[in-house]
Amino acid sequence: MNIKVKTALRAILIGTTVLPLIILAVVASTQIFGFSRTVIGDEAATAGAAQSAAIANIAGEYMSDAAGFAGMNVFNSSDMNSAKADLDTISAAAKAGGSVLDVVVSGKDGSVLYSSGAAAVGSRFFAIDDSAASKTSAFVSKFFLNEATYKKNVFAATAPLTNGEGFVSIVVDTAKITDIISASSFLGNGYLVVADKDTALNFGGNISTSSGDLSAYIQPDVSTMLATSVGDAGEKLYDGQYLGAFGHVNGTSWVWISLYPASEATNSVMLVFIVGMVIIAALILVCVLVMVIATQKVIDPMLGMLATMKEINAGNHTERINTEGMGKEFAGMSNIFNEMMDESMMSEELHRTVSDISDNMLFEWDFAKESMFVSDNFKEKIGLNVSGVTLNNGKFLDSLMDEEDSEKYKRDMNTLFKDKGDIGGEYKIKNASGQDMWVSMRARCITDRLGEVLRVIGVLTDITSEKNATLKLAERASFDFLSQLYNRNTFEREFAAELERSTGKKIAALFIDVDDFKFINDRYSHAVGDEVIRFVADTIKSKTGESGFAGRFGGDEFVLCVPDPNMVENVEVLSMDIIDDLYNGYYSKSVDTTLNIKASIGIAIYPDHSTDGKELVGCADAAMYFVKKNGKANYHIYQPEDSNLEGNFTSSL
Repeated sequence: MNIKVKTALRAILIGTTVLPLIILAVVASTQIFGFSRTVIGDEAATAGAAQSAAIANIAGEYMSDAAGFAGMNVFNSSDMNSAKADLDTISAAAKAGGSVLDVVVSGKDGSVLYSSGAAAVGSRFFAIDDSAASKTSAFVSKFFLNEATYKKNVFAATAPLTNGEGFVSIVVDTAKITDIISASSFLGNGYLVVADKDTALNFGGNISTSSGDLSAYIQPDVSTMLATSVGDAGEKLYDGQYLGAFGHVNGTSWVWISLYPASEATNSVMLVFIVGMVIIAALILVCVLVMVIATQKVIDPMLGMLATMKEINAGNHTERINTEGMGKEFAGMSNIFNEMMDESMMSEELHRTVSDISDNMLFEWDFAKESMFVSDNFKEKIGLNVSGVTLNNGKFLDSLMDEEDSEKYKRDMNTLFKDKGDIGGEYKIKNASGQDMWVSMRARCITDRLGEVLRVIGVLTDITSEKNATLKLAERASFDFLSQLYNRNTFEREFAAELERSTGKKIAALFIDVDDFKFINDRYSHAVGDEVIRFVADTIKSKTGESGFAGRFGGDEFVLCVPDPNMVENVEVLSMDIIDDLYNGYYSKSVDTTLNIKASIGIAIYPDHSTDGKELVGCADAAMYFVKKNGKANYHIYQPEDSNLEGNFTSSL
């Protein structure tokens, strides 16, 4: 080999190996401290999000109980004095846990109508302000420090009364929340704060302080945090005297803030920085030595092998590597390569012969040449011009498919290239005549000794007749004839599949039962009852569109699956919409009257109430039974005590 060429190659090899290490050292020296801030931010976000869930659960429990109270007739009484004995009994149960200080009923203007504690009747209740009038569901207030009536730090969970004439509120001691955050820590010096626009809990070791006190130490301030849209993992804090993260406490007007002293960030990574620089310097020295030695014993035979491979790749398949003068290792490698080329030529000839005599449609993708071979019957039946197509980026069979099958095909191809094995699938395509055609595809990767894919060989089989017959049978067996919803077996199967692919996101199950359906059948006839079933089914489907699916469990019972996260967050609104639309009714020509349909709805949430599909439906059924026992024509979110329901409401507090 020419000395200048070898020297140039040596310089290139050393440069391409050592230069990245030098760049790494320079970048690391300026970025490692910033990296420590990122790590701290990640840890802070993880710790804050975890504890935020517990705080959100506490607030959610009190809001749920307030909503439950708001739906009870006794809290909607026009005469608080006559209902006082019952209200006192319910309030005593709510206060038994120790954190609840009072249960208060107030009018639209916030004046106290009833209090089980220290609030004076007729006084202004502190948790009801002008914004309360716009609330349609339960909510929690901000924190009130050393509130005058209770002499403690408190917040209130409030829900509008169903009669629209006021609110019911549960006054709660913040001690339970303070205990959680004061016990939380991360990375030794990190701790958690919960704040609203006015008050911060646990900042600097104080049980409570003004939110404004934080602005001198962190950016942004609490008001900005409250107005900032953040994800489940929160938003990182990189400026100020504290690092960390912040996020919203779900369902509240509070934020959680994880704080870590910025001064500790630099000290924590100094040793790592020094050790990293030493290791990089050692690697640079080793790489230089290795490259010098490698150029002498490796480059010469490698260049010879590469020259031969280039000839073969250009189309001269009879060319073979000359092993004369090579070392033992390279000679062995070259002999194996030559044998592989001989076998490959024989295999290719055999493959082409088989494809010519087979009824199946064959294709082969050559990665090296980036070319596609297809059998003659493939061209005749499929009619796809394979010139310029590629197998691995969506320009082959998927060009003949609709969007759903195309996405499935691409997922299968990704699986094939990831696992480097074989895959099978069924797809609907447009054939050479432009008609729908079902094909079964089997494809397998052919790899080299290093596991790199050389070829993909596939077989297509026309299964149009069999698929059409199967689809017709499956469709008939999957749907309830009357409602055109899934039957029970199909719903349970699809529901279980939906839960399995949910990856932990929340999914709601609504168990819907038509109230007094027997009365409709008895008074108007079973034919009218069938009209009611179809009306209920159409109403349920109209509420979720393509976002969910429903099934008829028999008689007048329906179950709705709601997988859309936004709809799950507003599942109570969805339930009331269904109840209202059913009650608005429809006109039945057969009996010349408008039927107002009442329904009771039970709600269960995955994974909160169960991770098993049948158990979750059972929870929704139990919640529906709660509604049946407490007045009908309403909805209820499942509580564990619903499974042993005797007909009396008991607070979860």
